[in-house]
Amino acid sequence: MSIVPERVIVGNKREVPADMPVTLWADQVDAYVANPELMSALAWFEPVLEYLTPAELIRMRAKALVWREQTGAYPTDVCTWWEVRLGRRRGDIPHTSRRAVGHVDDDGTLHCGYCGARWSANYDGSSHADRCSLCDHITVIKEESYAG
Repeated sequence: MSIVPERVIVGNKREVPADMPVTLWADQVDAYVANPELMSALAWFEPVLEYLTPAELIRMRAKALVWREQTGAYPTDVCTWWEVRLGRRRGDIPHTSRRAVGHVDDDGTLHCGYCGARWSANYDGSSHADRCSLCDHITVIKEESYAG
């Protein structure tokens, strides 16, 4: 009896083109990462790429190529992509100054006005963070959006 290891796909659903199965996307990304010479003609640049490690850069380029193959266009916004988020967590990528108007629903959940991510209040009951942890936009919440 052989044991087949489980596969963990690391990323964010916003990185996968619409209507593309996640496992197919991951297989295509992995194929490009294993053969970076296939990405030599990739004519795509995003300023945040300059802050990534070499391995993250290869993976981001692979994801962009898969995105282009599936949608016909290069990605226009990668602020929610996994490698970018890791770079921000490490402090390698500077925070954005972009703002988004979020709202708090009746359950106290904050909804980012840019990427739509949902965030619960902190464990101690304190208010939400001033930035979306997914897209890094500064979250501006109008007082009337609080339910109670």
